[in-house]
Amino acid sequence: MAQIILVLVGARAQGRKLDMERLSMIEFLSANPFLVLDAESPASSQLRLQGFGRHSINYASPGQRYVSRRERVASDIARLVSFGLVELSASEGQRVFAVTELGQQSAESLCSVYADAYRLSVATVAPIVMKLSSTKMREQLETWLRVDPVLFDLIDTPNIDELEIEASMLASRDILF
Repeated sequence: MAQIILVLVGARAQGRKLDMERLSMIEFLSANPFLVLDAESPASSQLRLQGFGRHSINYASPGQRYVSRRERVASDIARLVSFGLVELSASEGQRVFAVTELGQQSAESLCSVYADAYRLSVATVAPIVMKLSSTKMREQLETWLRVDPVLFDLIDTPNIDELEIEASMLASRDILF
């Protein structure tokens, strides 16, 4: 839950609120920044100095780990809202989350080496994710997680374009009878 608060604090600093999809993605990728960053980049070197290592993503499929973590984020965000650390609102037809003042204060009280490293990772990863459109973000996530789209369902429900395509492929009722 602390990681989620730190992601939302980072988003707040950029004047953004996050929907569940972007929140989950930034939270996971900030914990595993080498899925996103080039191994030889200055940002990678800086994160290695902060204690992040490439070994943490090698033992299990990043795609499967992401799906599991995304499910946990949903329950964690509900708890954070109930504690008054995060607020839920609607923006442009989406449910979005933002850290409250109490959440901001709680984030500021996190004083560990990992919290500092995670803040740096969020500041590095979030702008990369935030600049992508929703469609490009999904495509890029599949690349970052090295997944087969057939085995990995990024979102639980299809978007309106996908529903229209599926509906257009169905045979007309008049043809069936």
